Amino acid sequence: MRFSLIPREQKFFDQFDEVTKIIVTAAQTFAELVDHFDHLERRMNEIRELEHKCDIAVGGILTSLGRTFITPFDREDIHTLATSLDDVLDNLEEAAFRLTAFGIEKPTPEAVKMAFIIQQSCNHVQRAVSMCRKHIGSEKMAIELREISRLENMADEIYRNVEADLFANPPEIMTFIKQREVYAWLENTVDACRDVAHVINEIVVKAS
Repeated sequence: MRFSLIPREQKFFDQFDEVTKIIVTAAQTFAELVDHFDHLERRMNEIRELEHKCDIAVGGILTSLGRTFITPFDREDIHTLATSLDDVLDNLEEAAFRLTAFGIEKPTPEAVKMAFIIQQSCNHVQRAVSMCRKHIGSEKMAIELREISRLENMADEIYRNVEADLFANPPEIMTFIKQREVYAWLENTVDACRDVAHVINEIVVKAS
C-alpha cells in the first residue's frame, strides 16, 4: 500500500457513501416496482427524484475534485468512479421509464429476476465503494467485487436466453420491441454495476 506523510482529503468517501446510499434506495424501489407492478406513477416519481439527487451528489464530488489539492486516490479514478456510479442510476431510471411508459401489462418472470439481480448488485457496489475508505485491496472487498461479476454473468445468461426466445418465438411486433427494449436497459444497468467494479479494481491495482 502507498503511504504519504501528507494528509489526504477524506470528504470524498462521505460523498461516495451518499451516492451509493441513493443508488441502493433506488434499486430497492425499482425491484418493488417490477415485482409488485402497482402504484407505477408514484414509484416512477420516486426513482426519478432519486436519480436527480444522485446527479446532484455526483456533481458535488466533481466540484470537490476541482477544489481539492490532495485526494485519497488518483483524481482520474475519483472522476471515473463518480461518473460510473451515476451511470448505474441513469440506466436504472431508463429501465423503469420503459416499464411504466410502454403500457406493459405485467413484467415477465425474467424481468423480475433481473430487477432483483440489479438490487443485489447495487448492494455489493455500496459495500465495495465503502471499503475504499480503509479496506482497499482487502479480501472482503475482493468478495464484493467477485459477487458483482457473478451477478453480471447471471444477468448475461438471462438476457441471452430471453433474446433468443424472442427471435425464435416472436410475439406481436410492438410487444417484441417493448420487451427487447426493457431487457436491454435491465442488462445495461447490471453492466453499469460491473463497470463500477472495474474502476474499483483499477484503484486497487494502483494502491498495491
